[in-house]
Amino acid sequence: MFWGIITSGMILVDYFISPESYVWNFELNRFLILVLVAVLLIPIQTSLEEYIFRGYLMQGFGMLAKNRWFPLLMTSVIFGGMHVFNPEVGKLGYGVMVYYIGTGLFLGILTLMDDGMELALGFHAANNLFGALLVSADWTVLQTHSVLKDVSEPGQGFGDIFIPVFVVFPILLIIFAKVYKWTNWKEKLFGTIVAPVTENYKVLD
Repeated sequence: MFWGIITSGMILVDYFISPESYVWNFELNRFLILVLVAVLLIPIQTSLEEYIFRGYLMQGFGMLAKNRWFPLLMTSVIFGGMHVFNPEVGKLGYGVMVYYIGTGLFLGILTLMDDGMELALGFHAANNLFGALLVSADWTVLQTHSVLKDVSEPGQGFGDIFIPVFVVFPILLIIFAKVYKWTNWKEKLFGTIVAPVTENYKVLD
């Protein structure tokens, strides 16, 4: 909900600053169907991605590399690479990959610092869910019967790509660090990984 409120706020601010960039797209019946489908399916889609990238792949790369920074970087790059065929890349250019890889890095840091995937799961679901409900465009991968439709000519502006990655995400990390009392950043992000100790038991006849 925290990220959903921030996302909604940023969309509303942009709407009031540049109302000519949007058209009212709200149709009650279609929107209610969208809400039902989105609430049911988007968390499944985002959770699947998180379990693959911040779950299995991060742990797998960690056991291979015996450290934390390599799986963090590798899963972020692969996560970004999975979006290379999105229509946004064709429209905006490869510079938008900074956003996708940066988002993967942010989600990976959340997972490592919190020793769990709950924050990454919630952030990813809220990001896609609120975006799908509030605004859509003809050139995005997720086209929905949202409240607003972006009709502006897309550009590869500094604000759209770099501000979320280099300003918003670091601020969020600081907020989460205060709320959840994160410490020992160096060890959690760059420390070594020790394989769990297993004991061999002799089967007695």
